Amino acid sequence: MLPEGGYLIIAFQQDNPGAWLLHCHVGWHTSQGFALQLLEQVGSVPSIVDKATLDGTCKKWKEHAAKSGIVQEDSGV
Repeated sequence: MLPEGGYLIIAFQQDNPGAWLLHCHVGWHTSQGFALQLLEQVGSVPSIVDKATLDGTCKKWKEHAAKSGIVQEDSGV
């Protein structure tokens, strides 16, 4: 348990380049900010996603959600 106003130190071997999400599995907690993204070995991660690709993925999700009747109330994490 992390006390209010406290801090946490995490040590791990950096041997898996990429973007990694640490988050709480209680949905509304994630919506309240209980999520953290770590970028490991940034220089080793190829730059394969540009803004146009990302925007296209978001557009496809919105179209799918509208067709399927999905109502997203939180971040989706």
